[in-house]
Amino acid sequence: MSDTEKTVDKPEEEKVKAPPVYKCCDNPQITYYGVVNLNINERTIGSVDVWRCGVCKKQFCEEKQLGIEELTDIVGMPRIDSDAKWAVCVSKLQKGRDRWKLVKLKENGEIKFETVEEKIITLKVENFKIEDDQHWSFLIEDNVNKAIEI
Repeated sequence: MSDTEKTVDKPEEEKVKAPPVYKCCDNPQITYYGVVNLNINERTIGSVDVWRCGVCKKQFCEEKQLGIEELTDIVGMPRIDSDAKWAVCVSKLQKGRDRWKLVKLKENGEIKFETVEEKIITLKVENFKIEDDQHWSFLIEDNVNKAIEI
């Protein structure tokens, strides 16, 4: 096929538009920062990869559960509000890899948490910690490059 026979680009209005790229600051320099391993009986069942901007120091997290290889629906770094922190919520009601989930906690208030049974429950949050008899949490920022027994 010669160059003159090749298809030309689609008109501008037919091109798929990419969403705007999220920037944490004016000059983002995001690099891998570390990991938090989640263990049951000293066996790793999952991890949270932590990325950090070298300029503004904002952290971004990505949940990795062993045995789950499907792609996430989020492209790029997940966003988090400036008044929230990354945390892991651990359910005393679940077993194995369903026992934990990466969440975004605000200092005080409530979060909606989806159980394995796809039921939405409300959990109370005080001082960036989940206050509930059947759930507990810990902040990612306090546990980078550590293994946490859940």
